Amino acid sequence: MINRDIISPFIWASIGFIVGLALGVSTVSVWILSIGFFLFLVWLNYLGPADENSEGWRFSAAPAFMMSWILGILINSLIN
Repeated sequence: MINRDIISPFIWASIGFIVGLALGVSTVSVWILSIGFFLFLVWLNYLGPADENSEGWRFSAAPAFMMSWILGILINSLIN
């Protein structure tokens, strides 16, 4: 069950949104985003080859992370 929760696009999107909203466009925010993408690649390597049933769910987490980060930055700039 924990494997499905960690690769869930909703979890990754929530983390990206929080980072973008809290930090905006800053060096720390970009570093956290880079570390997140690295951890995503490590997690994909840990899971091994994808099968047909989980392939879309597994790989959609990284784009969701990036798009939510951008949405968080956008909302941060509107608030500030």
